[in-house]
Amino acid sequence: MENNKDLKKELYDKIKEPIVPEETISNSMTTRKDTFSIMWRPNNYRRQIEVKLKDNSTMENIKSAIKGTIPNPHTKMISIKNYKPNITIQYGKNTLTGIYSQNIIGGEKEIFLIEANTIDDLEERINQIKAQIQEKIDDALDSFINRFNLRIPLKTPIWSRYEDFIKGDEYIDKIPREVIIHDTYFKNVYDEGLEFKNTKKGEEPTVHMKNYIKNRAIEDIAPGIAEELKANREMSKMILDINASTSKVLNDFIVKFLPLQQDFAVNIGSHTKVIKNMVKATNELRRAIKEKQSKLGDFN
Repeated sequence: MENNKDLKKELYDKIKEPIVPEETISNSMTTRKDTFSIMWRPNNYRRQIEVKLKDNSTMENIKSAIKGTIPNPHTKMISIKNYKPNITIQYGKNTLTGIYSQNIIGGEKEIFLIEANTIDDLEERINQIKAQIQEKIDDALDSFINRFNLRIPLKTPIWSRYEDFIKGDEYIDKIPREVIIHDTYFKNVYDEGLEFKNTKKGEEPTVHMKNYIKNRAIEDIAPGIAEELKANREMSKMILDINASTSKVLNDFIVKFLPLQQDFAVNIGSHTKVIKNMVKATNELRRAIKEKQSKLGDFN
């Protein structure tokens, strides 16, 4: 990697939507790897819903019900850490936000080791964990709304922010530790790993991370895909060659056989030579068809 610009270009290429069908990736992965693994930490997952402007009575109810609640003197936002396990609630001017935080294990943030045999299985496990986080956040939002009788428009929560930290990938682990990157889709600010982030409100978490994983899988199976494409080209060419050869024989047969039929009808009294020629043309057709069947059998 010559510089950050080159590194960004490589990473951009790896998070674009893959162009190889997913079944190709999955099938090839099962033949080239026993398992595919990634270490993933969902950071700063946030879901947000619009609420009516808060009034003083609501503020007083919250402060009396939850001890230690102090609105920010500048933004007037109320922040309640661990309102529910792993969930912080932020009550702003006209928004309510639920923020997920990981468990702390041995002084470190929890990180998920995900292993799978196929891309489909890997994505399924990622989606399961994402759904569990979403359910926790939404339950906390519903609880807060009902507890303090917040008035809300006809809205549902949306994803407002997320960061997907991953490590354990050969390419990512080779990024020099001193390199710091802040970009639209990703950032590299830790001693290890890389974080993919949202580009707009409402964007589903893991989308850029999953594209990266798929593209890394494609890179791994690229030689196999190239061989498969070569074999397909050779098979297509062989079938075309066989069909072209058969078409020629059939054409020759029609050209020879039909006139002979007419000749036979006219010369019914002296037909021995005509019959021999008809038999010869018929045998040529049978031989050509048998050769075609033999070639297709060898190919299969």
